[in-house]
Amino acid sequence: MNLVDNFKNMKYAMFLDSNQISSLEYEVLSQDFLIRITRMLLHWSESEEYENASISRKNTIINLVRTISGGKIYTLTSDDDGFYHPAEHYWHNSIFLVVIRDLTTIEFIEFICEIIKMEIISAQAINNLLNIENASFRFKSEPIGIEVYPISELEKESQEEKSHPNIRLLIDRMNKAYDNNDYTLVLHTSSNIFETMAKDIIGISSIQNQTLKGFFDRYRNDSKLRTEILDYILSIYENRGSEPLAGHGSTQEPSITKEEAVTLKEMTKAFVKIEYELNAEK
Repeated sequence: MNLVDNFKNMKYAMFLDSNQISSLEYEVLSQDFLIRITRMLLHWSESEEYENASISRKNTIINLVRTISGGKIYTLTSDDDGFYHPAEHYWHNSIFLVVIRDLTTIEFIEFICEIIKMEIISAQAINNLLNIENASFRFKSEPIGIEVYPISELEKESQEEKSHPNIRLLIDRMNKAYDNNDYTLVLHTSSNIFETMAKDIIGISSIQNQTLKGFFDRYRNDSKLRTEILDYILSIYENRGSEPLAGHGSTQEPSITKEEAVTLKEMTKAFVKIEYELNAEK
């Protein structure tokens, strides 16, 4: 993407075309989802009884991730008897648990396509989790790749309360509100985007039914955004509650202008990109 590398387009993707990459510009996968995939691969890596199989499989996953993301390959070297120093096991065990969470969404999709090709995990197993995640794409095994769901289908699922809408859907909704000159809806949707992002960044179940202001102190602690940006986000949420027709019905005319709406629209998208980029570097 344009502002930060976490949303960057892959120049030489193998399994996605340019239209799919563009469609998934704001697709964000939760930490819970990535942790579950990590645990599935952990079970695979430890499923062989052969003593050196586990570290070898972990090395394969780590280097595949690094190959896709442009990282440095780690060469696994045994001693003369074919065994590995305990430090090698410690390093692989720790890096393995976090390496997938460093991938962008596009890199993650390319990684999973490789995993499907290697028959480590099936496309169906991943798709079962993507259904719960309410992601806007699914994997295919013949040929290996993905299918991106159109926004209209995501809107339908959201209206049926299948789960909370994802950020890609909310940003599309915000853009359409601006195009329709509905600037109060821009404010309302921007606030929803920030709340959805904050809940994902914190990643604990106890705050999922709370409003953003109710857990904002915790978000300040977990967020990687600068203090002045967080203050801005909180002000947007508070403004939604006071702006006529943004957070509630009113007989008064809204005061938000076109200039304010376009600034809010673009700042919201920028802050989403920056937050996920900085959290990927934790």
